[in-house]
Amino acid sequence: MPEIGLTNWTLGIFCWICMQQVHAAPVRLLTQQQLPYSNQQDNGHQSGVALETVRCVMTKLQRPVDIKFVPWKRAQRFVKLGEADGFFSASRNSERDHYATLSQMIAPQQWRWYFRSESLAKPLSEEFRLSATVGAYFGSNMLAWLKKGGYRIYATPPAHDQLLKMLLAGRVDAVLASDLAMNEAIHLAHVEQKVRSELQEDKPLGVYFSHHFLKKEPDFLTRFNAQLPSCRIKF
Repeated sequence: MPEIGLTNWTLGIFCWICMQQVHAAPVRLLTQQQLPYSNQQDNGHQSGVALETVRCVMTKLQRPVDIKFVPWKRAQRFVKLGEADGFFSASRNSERDHYATLSQMIAPQQWRWYFRSESLAKPLSEEFRLSATVGAYFGSNMLAWLKKGGYRIYATPPAHDQLLKMLLAGRVDAVLASDLAMNEAIHLAHVEQKVRSELQEDKPLGVYFSHHFLKKEPDFLTRFNAQLPSCRIKF
């Protein structure tokens, strides 16, 4: 093939690929209202360290994305039922693995126990597990972990700020929470001196993409993960 013909052919293939990306259906992702990971203002403006990382990756992939905010439990159910392609920001658990695959890390997370500052509780002790009243937000991996561990769960509100209020009001002895989200709630409430915390474990967050979606686009997750290092916000 003459060189000019090869050049035109290559250019044509490149333009065809670009057109396919432009006309590709938006990836339908669900998330929850949870500072600082994801936030949607009354005017519809979306932000957050995890959300901006996801948008950055999708921009690099030249792939449109539709991000909607819904209650966390509902987000997971919609993806399981095939009504959305993925949800974030999520940590791994076996139930989610049945219907979706987790991406590489989009944001860091620690599971931390939070107590009133005067508490002397030792969260890693057997006595604590059997006697302390605890809480975690509804639909969370942390709540599932507490249930599996046989903890005495007395609070399951839908958000970290409500979880903090229950802790400070003495309705529970301790809460298990995502560190960045709970620290944000503590800062906004100006109660830094009233709360202390202890690390349970590191649980990085990613995007869970449904098996149905990945079956249709088998190379998507590899390409998504490849762009994450350049998009991930540094802490």
